Amino acid sequence: MKWKALAACALTAVALAVAGCGGGQSSSGKAGAPQGPDLKGKKLVMYVSFHEDTAKQLADSFKKKTGADVSFIRLPTGEALARIQAEKDAPKADIWLGGTADAHAKAAADGLLEAYKSPNAGMILPEYQDKDGYWYGTYLEVMSIGYNEKRFKEEFEPKGVKAPETLEDLLKPEFKGEIIMPDPRKSGTGNTFISSVLQQMGPEKGWAYLKALKPQVAQFTPSGFTPGQKTGAGEYLVCLNFISDQTLVSAKGQKIHSAIYDQAGWTTCPVGKIKNHANDEAAKAFIDFVLTKEAGDILVKTTHGVACNPDVAPPEGMKPLKELPLFKEYDLIKAGADKQKNCDEFFAD
Repeated sequence: MKWKALAACALTAVALAVAGCGGGQSSSGKAGAPQGPDLKGKKLVMYVSFHEDTAKQLADSFKKKTGADVSFIRLPTGEALARIQAEKDAPKADIWLGGTADAHAKAAADGLLEAYKSPNAGMILPEYQDKDGYWYGTYLEVMSIGYNEKRFKEEFEPKGVKAPETLEDLLKPEFKGEIIMPDPRKSGTGNTFISSVLQQMGPEKGWAYLKALKPQVAQFTPSGFTPGQKTGAGEYLVCLNFISDQTLVSAKGQKIHSAIYDQAGWTTCPVGKIKNHANDEAAKAFIDFVLTKEAGDILVKTTHGVACNPDVAPPEGMKPLKELPLFKEYDLIKAGADKQKNCDEFFAD
């Protein structure tokens, strides 16, 4: 990826930040007046594929700014994509928020999303948005290996077992049946993992690794967040999911040690406009809003992810974006296109 774009886009973000949400400050200037377009009486329906708390805060902030009536349904990435596909002739939602960029790319390729060139597009780094405006990244998710600190110190450390921090560590016999990860057929997190492994290692080495890992895994979950929850609760020792999910669990007192492994897979959590939806004005205004620094601050606070708007400070304790050991050549479009055949192969046995 073109990391040198960071500085240039940051300057662009500063210049555009004054524009705010789809039209800027209300001309009245009175305290409590809407700061965006007047959408009183307009409805916005969203399918949301990330944390409900995050969606609620974004929805509440947008409603306060515009007066729009906002509602949402929380769905894992795979389920959201399937529902949008099933409803393509009569969509029941206007916006798809969250999930993974490979899933949004697949939806765009299948004609399920509608391009929109947001005036706030310059606030987002170019490598984290679709060049034609079908989706925009809101925050970055990075794959990580997490383990329950309490269980490891009590049960594994006394036996001289090394903490699992690399992909190769997960193949050790001591961890068989102690690993939980998302199901790539249903979870964008799971698909990000297997696709990034195959792209980074190459098909031969990648499939050899994944076939060795599969019997080590005790449970595959529909949601990408669940592995962190169950690991934090001590049901499993090791989780394989996004680091932001792990840190959210740790912040609630169930300590998970997280390690972003070398050449880690990653994705963005995008926002996209569903094709043939009903509420176009509200949908465009929401996309404009969610790309701003104000929305980015909400995203970082509630998800612990790194905002795709470089004007937003990273979460506490997280390294700057350019220092993360990411697999920078990861192809999000290929991940979406290859999902079905990769999942079929992974679960063939």
